[in-house]
Amino acid sequence: MAGVALVVLRSVVALTLIVETHRLSILGSAHELDAFMALVGLFLFVGFLTPYCAALGCLINLGLLVANGIPNGFQLGMSALTAASIVVLGPGAYSLDARFFGRKLIKIPPRRNS
Repeated sequence: MAGVALVVLRSVVALTLIVETHRLSILGSAHELDAFMALVGLFLFVGFLTPYCAALGCLINLGLLVANGIPNGFQLGMSALTAASIVVLGPGAYSLDARFFGRKLIKIPPRRNS
């Protein structure tokens, strides 16, 4: 179930990155940034180079938040935070990263009685 939750989280972050960047490009930002974020969103959606794309998306969202001074920047801030959570959590089992680089399994050893 954790793999499915990470697919949903990646999808939400990818769509939020694309929609927010497109909304700001209508307000006057560069169209190159719009196309670049669409590519980053696509990579996040399929789970390819996930930690790098999520970190880049987080930084770009924070940069847009600071540069545009949007009064209701809550959405950009939340998008940056969710992208940062993907950097920490990783792509999950249902991703191209898992297919190409293998799944990572973290085993926590039992506590020792001292």
